[in-house]
Amino acid sequence: MPQALHYTIEGQPDAPNLVFIHGWPDDASLWRHQLTALGHDYRCVMVTLPNFGETHDLRGGCDFPTLLAMLNQTLNETLAPGEKATLVTHDWGSYIGYLFEQAHPERIARMIALDVGGHADPEKWWQAAFLAGYQWTLVLLWAIGGVIPPLGNWLTRQFARLLKVPPVRRPAMRSRFNYPYFFLWRGMLFKRWRDQILQSYRPSCPVLYLWGAGKPFHFHSDRWLELVEASGGRYKGVEGAWHWLQLSHADEVNAEIEGWLGARRLEAKGLGG
Repeated sequence: MPQALHYTIEGQPDAPNLVFIHGWPDDASLWRHQLTALGHDYRCVMVTLPNFGETHDLRGGCDFPTLLAMLNQTLNETLAPGEKATLVTHDWGSYIGYLFEQAHPERIARMIALDVGGHADPEKWWQAAFLAGYQWTLVLLWAIGGVIPPLGNWLTRQFARLLKVPPVRRPAMRSRFNYPYFFLWRGMLFKRWRDQILQSYRPSCPVLYLWGAGKPFHFHSDRWLELVEASGGRYKGVEGAWHWLQLSHADEVNAEIEGWLGARRLEAKGLGG
């Protein structure tokens, strides 16, 4: 039996469940403002991915099939038999959520995804170059950290300044956080592992997609917004927000999430318009 992801449970014991999945370079504390807002009405399962936060180190990290198996076991342990999950995700957490929903659509009722869509399409050459450049830099620092951990850790923290990672996160950052970028590019470059990464994804559950509209470019395509709308969900760019919009614009993000979840609950009870 696969090991579950590290998790804690907060909020209301008998309320509907929300499963929160963070991305790089965060841990479950990323969702502290959302927990404050949603914990009164929901049971919140707060997940921390392997090698992040205080979780046990796994040499080299985890590939995506392993992460999906661990997430599946987490749902087995934290949800009632037959209960579908509502995922609240950000960054790599969103990518993992899309992969999981694609593999196990029967387990997911709805998704809330922040700032990383299921399809990306850089409009200009410099955007594509930036994406590849920063991701390959993190792969390189992951490799350096595997040989000389102190150096890899220090370089990762310095690079995080350039990426505008919130200062509160930088002291805890380690090169071991960077493994998702390696497994992504391994799948992109080598046919042997291509089926382990996200391809031709179309959500089969409703999706609320929010992103930081203050960035110079976004991690989604127009096609992704069409698919979100077709799923029965909705999307919105949060004006002035950067990548970590759940921190910088917590009130607006929380209001969007609460309103959307509330509407979905009414629809499930047959009271929606």
